[in-house]
Amino acid sequence: MSAADVLPSSGDRAHDRRVRARLAELAAERGLSLPEVLAQLNAALAEGRPPVVQPSAADDAAAALAAPRARVIARRPADDEWGVTAYETYTGPPAARARPCSGAEPCPWRRDAPPGQFPAEAYRHSAATSLPGTDRHFGCHASRPEHPQICAGWLLRGAQHHAGVQQQLADGTLTRPVLPAGMELYDSYAAMAIANGVAPDDPALAGPAPDTARAEALGDQPQEDPR
Repeated sequence: MSAADVLPSSGDRAHDRRVRARLAELAAERGLSLPEVLAQLNAALAEGRPPVVQPSAADDAAAALAAPRARVIARRPADDEWGVTAYETYTGPPAARARPCSGAEPCPWRRDAPPGQFPAEAYRHSAATSLPGTDRHFGCHASRPEHPQICAGWLLRGAQHHAGVQQQLADGTLTRPVLPAGMELYDSYAAMAIANGVAPDDPALAGPAPDTARAEALGDQPQEDPR
């Protein structure tokens, strides 16, 4: 089993934002605006025919089913809406995003992501995922902890200290994500965290030692996922 952190939002508001973000990605893939995609969806549903985005949606559904299943073991709040969920995978091969997320809530590793879209405390909680000797993954914020995916931005810029991930990339167990032309990522976890409000001298960016960081992250009493 492997442990990982993911930064999901809670409640229906977060789900709605993820739906809108995915629709925006589908629109961009087709060279359409979001209102145009919504209009096509509404027209298809009104006529009783399959929605125009069905192929990509089916691909996403298949990917979700193939993703590893996981058990939520702890959740650390970052503010009244966002938190960091720790989970352990217990079945299935590792899964990762094919490229850094776009849409209303883009991957935080992207330099063009809005600063502060996630609270600074969330970046402090997950700093251990990029420290030397780490055994933790940085999960994609748009995936569900029960069917986790590894963040593409982290794989490209923040996973160099994770020996297991580097071996999986080398042997093909994990596919290295694609960085689209023109998309720029932060060079390090610290750079990303600082851009999102973490102080440059914050101890979370330097350690503690990985084993201690993991024990603190998981907590003494695992908590149920509140969703």
